[in-house]
Amino acid sequence: MAGKVSRKNYRIDVTRLERARKALGARTETETIHRALDLVANEVALAKALRRLVLKGHGHIESLDEDP
Repeated sequence: MAGKVSRKNYRIDVTRLERARKALGARTETETIHRALDLVANEVALAKALRRLVLKGHGHIESLDEDP
């Protein structure tokens, strides 16, 4: 999702940035930061959706792999 882009200056741990770049397979520092931010936002959305699902099922989750 592309949004408004603006130049920012941050003090950032370059070791963490490089680890994240490698883990994400990003080519640039900017791509690394964008992908990491997307990953965090998606993880939060997934956690919220899972919580709603569990609450809707009153906490009962059954395995779909097992025979009844």
